[in-house]
Parts: sequence; C-alpha cells; structure tokens
Amino acid sequence: MNDFYLGQNVNYDGHLGYVNFIDEKYITVCIRELNQHNDSPPVDKRNMRQVCLLVFPNEWHKVTPTPQKVINRISTENAEIVENIK
Repeated sequence: MNDFYLGQNVNYDGHLGYVNFIDEKYITVCIRELNQHNDSPPVDKRNMRQVCLLVFPNEWHKVTPTPQKVINRISTENAEIVENIK
C-alpha cells in the first residue's frame, strides 16, 4: 500500500482534493463538500454531502501529494460576527 494518510491533500487526474478513506483495495479522494439544505432529508449526522472519487491500486501512481494549504471546510454562511470591545 502507498503512503497515503487521511486528510492528505492530493491531485488525482487533475482533481484537487484530500484522501478521505484508505483501504488496500481502494482509496477515496474527496473533491467537494456541500452543506445539506434544511429542507433536504438527512443524509448523515454531519449534514454534509461529499463528492468523492474511488481510486483503485492500478491508478495510485496518478495520485500526487499537493502542498498543504489552509482550507475552511466549514461554511460560515450563518455565522455571527462577534467583536471584543475593550
């Protein structure tokens, strides 16, 4: 098995994402996360939908690490701005 690790930023066949699952039979590369709308039926406890690509061992040579970058995977769409005033 290659030296993949969970959360590793990678490029697979032109798709930027991160390693989401690792097994000896395949890995998944998550290329997009979407917040679930309130009117949609629940999919999972995180209220998040993911678009992931399955990558089988014969394609692992196409998966290349990319530089670590800070990604805010959590939407701040409904966040409040709080200011500390002295």
